[in-house]
Amino acid sequence: MTCLICGEPAVAIDADDDYLERSCPKCGHYRITGAALVLMKAHGWHFDVALVRKWIEEHQDSGMIPNIDSHQAARLINV
Repeated sequence: MTCLICGEPAVAIDADDDYLERSCPKCGHYRITGAALVLMKAHGWHFDVALVRKWIEEHQDSGMIPNIDSHQAARLINV
């Protein structure tokens, strides 16, 4: 599998139908919702890799897996 943020090799983790979960050596462990993926594809958006990595790092300390939803995805794109 590949990382949904940087495209590098990543481990896909079993998840439910609402999101995909990845563990990337460079980006970290995160989840992204199906709605966010649809939004990204529909608009041809790509993540700003450095910005997303920083966001994931900031949210890993909460004890929960960082979850990128459609609202957060729109804030983390490469413009």
